Amino acid sequence: MLRTQEVFGARILMARRKYGIIRGMKSRRKDLKIPYGVSDFRTIRNEGLYYVDKTRHLSMMEARDRFIFFVRPRRFGKSLFISMLESYYDLNQKKDFKKLFGGLWIGSHPTENANRFMTLKLDFSKVGGTGKALEHAFEAHIGKQLDDMVERYPTCFDGRFRASFAGQSASDKLADVVNTSRRAGVPLYMIIDEYDNFTNQMIRVVGVTDYRKITHGTGFYRNWFKKFKGDFDRIFMTGVSPVTLDDLTSGFNIATNLTLDAECNATLGFTEEEAVAMYSDFKGTGRFTSGDPAEIVKSIKPWYDGYCFAKKKIGKESVFNSDMVLYYLKSLVETGEQPENMVDANIKTDYEKLKTISDLQRVVFGMEPLEALPMTEQALAKGGIQFPLVESFPAEAIIKPENFHSLFFYYGLLSMTDWKMGRPVFGVPNACVENQIYGYLRERYFPPTKSFLDWEDAAYRFAYEGRWREFFDLVAKNFAETTPIRGGISGEIRLQGYFQCEMGHLPQFITCPELELSHGNCDFFLFPERTYFGDVPHSYIVEFKYAKKGARKAEMDAQRKEGVAQLKKYAKDRMVPALAKGTTLHLILVQYRGPKMANCELVGERKY
Repeated sequence: MLRTQEVFGARILMARRKYGIIRGMKSRRKDLKIPYGVSDFRTIRNEGLYYVDKTRHLSMMEARDRFIFFVRPRRFGKSLFISMLESYYDLNQKKDFKKLFGGLWIGSHPTENANRFMTLKLDFSKVGGTGKALEHAFEAHIGKQLDDMVERYPTCFDGRFRASFAGQSASDKLADVVNTSRRAGVPLYMIIDEYDNFTNQMIRVVGVTDYRKITHGTGFYRNWFKKFKGDFDRIFMTGVSPVTLDDLTSGFNIATNLTLDAECNATLGFTEEEAVAMYSDFKGTGRFTSGDPAEIVKSIKPWYDGYCFAKKKIGKESVFNSDMVLYYLKSLVETGEQPENMVDANIKTDYEKLKTISDLQRVVFGMEPLEALPMTEQALAKGGIQFPLVESFPAEAIIKPENFHSLFFYYGLLSMTDWKMGRPVFGVPNACVENQIYGYLRERYFPPTKSFLDWEDAAYRFAYEGRWREFFDLVAKNFAETTPIRGGISGEIRLQGYFQCEMGHLPQFITCPELELSHGNCDFFLFPERTYFGDVPHSYIVEFKYAKKGARKAEMDAQRKEGVAQLKKYAKDRMVPALAKGTTLHLILVQYRGPKMANCELVGERKY
């Protein structure tokens, strides 16, 4: 029988063979380099950075269609995948094929289209503005990229061509490039990155009306896509949402959408096998000298894993956020320890996702800030919500709930967790996303001038000294100072949302709202976040009760009696000893009468 270490090694070898996981070609083990923040494929291969092989997906996509549309959240490795795709199809890089792709899956299984195209890459994240300024910026970007293309292929575009090329409009430049490439018998490959970037920005800032001008009728965006579909032999288009796709159907109605395809579930991001194999390769480099790679990856799953983009892969294959896996590995190699913060500071730019959706709600529905993000709040509170997932939709149809709700999935704020009664179940994928949501909600609940120093001190004493009353008194005071919301969002619903934000923002705890126990669902179960705060000596089960402002004493007493009974039942659940291990568990009942806390008491406590 194989020893445990041998079995583990065999599994890693099988994973490498299956997924083609390989590091940079020239690297020896001690020289392994982490590609954190590097999105250029040639740099990774030429400088010997570690590379998780995704090239087998090229062959699959090529076999599916000539025109591919593929959406993923930000920070999932889209830029690196596009760079790899460009290196594979660009005829200028044919001489470097062995150097770039040797040892990778596609290097041993090249398709007939390898290095046979002139490539044109457009990146619409570099295009901004509104109205005519946007149109000019859009055409200027296309013209600039065409200029670069002509310079890169001097055998097809000679000096005389380039002389006449300068000064033309972007439309005329494209026509000349297409005609010349056809005469030369060289096909064209177009790559469009962030295709939806400036249209999403427009919706945020000015609303749907101006957006329709560029995507309907004679709008410039629509007309350009009419040109693209007739001029290019192959097109790969990507972004973060399908909000523009239907608007372009008359101009670009030939792309196959592989976003929700099961074969593409792990095209971007890392599977668990890929992450374990990579951590195993890096163990022994730098200061990463101890720890079982498989156990380390298991420990970061709650933070970085949990993404599923295909119905057939639910419960079978989830995907890690690749940037976060590299961020954690970088800390292990450089310091020998996990990072001081499980959430990379750079990912805080992803707050923009939350702000985008909030602003869309504001523009389309006329909603106030605190009414935003209802889907993520529901998912956090209930552990999962259901709605029909829409593959694509036009901007003017964003007011339909099923379309708007789908944005939360495409932005990576929700992910598929189950399939029930013909519909997917969506949940917040991991603690990293939860951290962003709670941080966002906190900013919305409190004015920017408010200091959180008192809250931080109270949270520390709540976690380490068990001073629960002091903490809940402060929470009650802060709640009284929050700005009321218009539109009838008040009372118990507002209170639930607020406390979800406060409890979820405690860094020392894993906060489980509506945790299902054998005797019901407790409002909150808080147990130590043991990765960073393993020395926290307290845990809590908190039950909230709400009554209207004019509730009488008899109603409050009956409510209290019910809450006490519920807490005592929760404490008997068989899950409790494991969750509260090494701590003193406190059972806390909090009662509100209208906007004010009427009672906060300790129902019981026990040391585990």
